[in-house]
Amino acid sequence: MLQTAIYQPLAAKQAAADFNEVSVGFCVKSQQGDRWSITTTNGELAKGSVGLLSGRLTKLEIGDCLTGRLQLSRIEGFSRFAFKASLKEVTQPIRHSERLSFINSMRTFSSSFKGDAANLVSGLAIGLDQGLSDSFLVNMKATGLTHLTAVSGANCAIVLAAFWFLGKRLRLGRNTRFIASVTALLCYVALVGPQASVLRAAFMMTTVLAALEFGRRVWVPAALGLGSAILLICDPWLIADYGFWLSVLATLGLVLLTPALTSWFELHFPKPLAIGLAATIAAQLWCLPLLATLQGGFTTYSILANLLSEPIVAPITLLGLLASFFGPWFPALGNICMTIGSWFAGWIVFVANSLSQGPGSLLELPTNLLGIILIALFVVNTSIAILKRRFKAFFISVLLVLLWLGSSLGSAIPKLAWPIKNWDVVACDVGQGDSLVIRSHNRFAVIDVGKDPELVDHCLDRLGVQQIDLLVLTHFDFDHVGGLSGAERGRTISLALISPFPDDRPTAMFMRRELETTARQVVQAGPGLSGNLEGLNWTVFSSLGDAAETANQGSLGIRFEDSELVIYTLADLDEVAQSKAIGAVSASSKPTIVKVSHHGSADQSAEFYRRIQPDLALISVGVGNSYGHPTAKILKILDDINVKVFRTDQQGAISVAVNHVGIEAIVAGAR
Repeated sequence: MLQTAIYQPLAAKQAAADFNEVSVGFCVKSQQGDRWSITTTNGELAKGSVGLLSGRLTKLEIGDCLTGRLQLSRIEGFSRFAFKASLKEVTQPIRHSERLSFINSMRTFSSSFKGDAANLVSGLAIGLDQGLSDSFLVNMKATGLTHLTAVSGANCAIVLAAFWFLGKRLRLGRNTRFIASVTALLCYVALVGPQASVLRAAFMMTTVLAALEFGRRVWVPAALGLGSAILLICDPWLIADYGFWLSVLATLGLVLLTPALTSWFELHFPKPLAIGLAATIAAQLWCLPLLATLQGGFTTYSILANLLSEPIVAPITLLGLLASFFGPWFPALGNICMTIGSWFAGWIVFVANSLSQGPGSLLELPTNLLGIILIALFVVNTSIAILKRRFKAFFISVLLVLLWLGSSLGSAIPKLAWPIKNWDVVACDVGQGDSLVIRSHNRFAVIDVGKDPELVDHCLDRLGVQQIDLLVLTHFDFDHVGGLSGAERGRTISLALISPFPDDRPTAMFMRRELETTARQVVQAGPGLSGNLEGLNWTVFSSLGDAAETANQGSLGIRFEDSELVIYTLADLDEVAQSKAIGAVSASSKPTIVKVSHHGSADQSAEFYRRIQPDLALISVGVGNSYGHPTAKILKILDDINVKVFRTDQQGAISVAVNHVGIEAIVAGAR
C-alpha cells in the first residue's frame, strides 16, 4: 500500500486539491525503499507541508534540498497527498550542514523500528508516526489518543522541565540554567520540525520560564495569546489548521481550569490522580467544539484513555529522545532506550486497542452551526461554573447535556435496529460519494468506496464484511474511489472490476497500482462482461466503455439479479450513456432497486428509468452539497413512475431487504 503523510495545512493552495503541477522547494526527511518523505521549504505550497515522493530517482540522500515542479496527487482524502515521481526543472541537491545531517540521522534511527509500540515511542518523542498500523491509528482516534503523536506543548514542557530540573540538580546559575533550558528547547524544535503547535508552545514556554526565573509575573493566557498571534502574523495559513487551534484550545483549557479542578478533585482522590484527571478534563472540554466537528461527537472513552496513558507519556518521550540522540553513534544504547520505551508504550497500545472495542465509543453531538454554538455555550458555562462556582452556569450546562443526550438517544434508536435483518442491499452513508454493498448468501459485492476511508470502513464493519468477493470501482472520480484504503483495511479482495475508460488522472494511476497489490484479480470490465456471486448474476450493461468521452460516460453500470430481486447500479452514467444502454436493460416482475446515477444530478434519461421500472431508488448524496443534488429533475422522473425514494443525506445509511412481504428498509438516520 502506498503510504502518505498528512499534508498540512489543510487550507493550502487550491493547486493541491486540483492535482495541478506546482513549483516547490523541498528537503528529503527520510527514505524507505524508493520513496522519500519530504517537507516543503518554499514555492506554491506552505512551508513545512509534508508529503511522500515516490519513484526511482537517482542521487537523492537524506538531507538533500531540491527545487522543481511536482504533480500533486490526492490519495486517501482531501488532506492526504502524494507527490508524483516525475520532476521538472530540478536543481542539483543542496547538501545540509553536519548539524542538520545529525538531526536527520536521529530521525532516521527513530523511524527504523517496527511495531506499534516502538513507532509510538518515536511519535511521542519527535512526531514520527508513519510506521503505526492503520488499525491502531483508528483505535487511537476512537479513544481520543491521536494527539499523543502530534508534537505540541506537552512535549515542549517535558523537554524544558527535564533540562531545567537537570540544571537545578547541577546547581547551575539562574542565567546559565535559563540559557541551557532554552537552547535545549530550540534544539528540540529543530529536531521535530517547525510545526505550528511546536512553535506556539516553544514561544509560550520560553516566555513563562523567563518570567519564573527572573521574578516577573506572567499571565499565561496572555503569553498563549501573544505567541499564537505572532505565529498567525508570520503564517496566516495557520488560521485554517485544525492542529494549531486544537493545541491552542487545549493549552487554554489547561491553564484556566486545571488549578480549580485539581483543588476540587484532591478532596476525593489522591493528588497524582487529581492532577491527571483535572488536566485531561480541562483540555478535552475546551477542545470539544473542534472535536465534535472533526469526529461528529465526543469519544466517550477519551477521558479514561488519557487518564490511563498520561502518567507514562513523559518517560516515553524522554526515552525516545535519548534513543534518537544516542542511536546514530551508539546503536546498542539507542536500542536499549527504545526497547524500554516500547515496554511503556505497549501499555498505551493495550489501552487504545481495548477501549476502542467498547460499546458506544462515540457520543454524537449536533455539528451544524446551531449545534456548534450550543457546544461553545456549554464550554463557557461549564468553565464559569468551575472557576466562579456559580449555580446558574452549572444548571445551564446540565440542561445542555440533557439536550445532547436526548438528541443522541433519538438518533441512536434507529441505529440500534440498523441494518435490517437479512439485508440484501445497503447504501452506506459516505457523504457526497457512492458506496453500495450487496449480499448474496454471505458473499459480498461492494460497488464504489466513497471518498473517506473511515466512513466506508465503519459501514463495512457494521455490516460484518470481512472479505470483499467482488469490488467494483465504477470509475476513478475521487468521490467513488478515495476511500479504497478504508475498504481494504483488514479485508481481502477476491475480484476487482474497473472501467476500461482510458483515464490518465493521477488518482486513476495510483488506484490501479493499489488494486494490483491488494486484489487477487483485477479485470477491466467491458460491455457485456458477466459473472456470478453465489447465485447472484451480474452483467455490465453500460455500453460505451473505452469509447466514452468522459469518465462519467465510461463508468460501469451493472445489473444484478437472482431469484428474488433485480438491482441496477448506475455509477455516474450521464443521459447519453443511459440512453445508449436502454437496449441492454428491461423491466422485471421481481422487486427492482436502482442506485440512482451521479447522486441525483440533472443529467439523466427519463426513458431509461421508465424502461427498468424500479420499485425503490437509492440516492447516495451528501448533506448540503454545493451541487444541488438530488435535482428536481430526477426527483420528478422518479415520482412520475411511482418510485419510493431513499436519500443518504436525509436518512443516513439505508439497509434494504426483499422478502415475502416485499421490499423493506431501515435507515440509520442522518449523521
